[in-house]
Amino acid sequence: MIRKRIYICLLGLLFPVLVHSQVIRIGLYSSEVVESVVVYVTGGDYLLKAGEERISELGKGDIFYATLTTDGIRLHTAEKVFGTYGAVELESLSVAGTFRIRPVLPALESRSYDDDLLLLPEDAFMNVINRVDFDKYIAGVLESEVGPNTEPELYKAHALLTRTYMMKHFERHREEGFSLCDDVHCQAYHGRATYNDEIARSVFETTGEVVTDFHYKMITAAYHSNSGGETQRAADVWLKEVDYLQAVVDPYSLHQPHAKWYDTIFYADWKDYLLERGMESAQKVPGELLYIEQRHRKKHFVLDQDSILMTRIREDWGFQSTFFNMFPEVGDRIVIWGKGYGHGVGLSQEGAMNMARLGFNYQDIIKFYFFNIRIMDFEDLPNSSLPDFWY
Repeated sequence: MIRKRIYICLLGLLFPVLVHSQVIRIGLYSSEVVESVVVYVTGGDYLLKAGEERISELGKGDIFYATLTTDGIRLHTAEKVFGTYGAVELESLSVAGTFRIRPVLPALESRSYDDDLLLLPEDAFMNVINRVDFDKYIAGVLESEVGPNTEPELYKAHALLTRTYMMKHFERHREEGFSLCDDVHCQAYHGRATYNDEIARSVFETTGEVVTDFHYKMITAAYHSNSGGETQRAADVWLKEVDYLQAVVDPYSLHQPHAKWYDTIFYADWKDYLLERGMESAQKVPGELLYIEQRHRKKHFVLDQDSILMTRIREDWGFQSTFFNMFPEVGDRIVIWGKGYGHGVGLSQEGAMNMARLGFNYQDIIKFYFFNIRIMDFEDLPNSSLPDFWY
């Protein structure tokens, strides 16, 4: 399938516009029970409709309210009541269509989005869905996940991971009426990219590219904030061995904002914790053996014949990573000196940012953090390597 592209300057952002546009449905405010919203048209022309019924034509500056009732969704402006409908659609009539939406019940922050809005009534809430072009969605994720001010080659590398995740998990929320949610359960997507033209440009320059293993299967596109100098095998975190997610010595993540962290806990609390987790040997071994020491990342803390997953320790204590050492402090305290931030698997965002500053391109960055992978256009993947819903 060949996709032709037209290029326009959209509110300062260079976006490729697909003649045969490919769109994705994203569930907005997905962790909230939304019952009422106010919608502002901020750019372009729109058609407000319910099924084949044309309710109203809207332009920049127009506002309407939508409230869930027992009969459907009630639409109105400050001056006029349109009526109550089933599924409601705000359809963009131009490539420049943008809107801002703010939940009223509950009261939440407003966000700005590209393209279309769908409102679907459920039993106790309103399903709020953004139907948006692939690349515009990816740009929005980059701004939410990476931030508005970083290196172009990092944006490109992250665009590949974002696109790979999107294509691999396209029907993750199918039963709920959309493809992906806007929360970290899928990928953080808190609105359209507005602050940096380089985000849109980086997405465009990598349009269609995904990351696969050597069998042409799209990878698990894992990333985290900072590796602390060494990434972690997927098998040490998710208990599943993955060839392309292996431990990498990562000097590029050192001396970055989240490379180190510090905490303290009480020795008595730590010992009680180990006993509560079934490590009975904590009662009989010398106290100095209860301290964790890691020159390299470990999967387990082992004490005599007992062990506990480092991921479990991190989760239970709320530590920033599993990569840390313990030292006794004066009194009944233990000092925790930690490295990195996040689960440590796959791409380190701060390490990748440093690599980009040093002149590495996005392909270099991807290949540093992922073993034996291919970077290729999604449309070139054989059908046999695709999830069933793609063919």
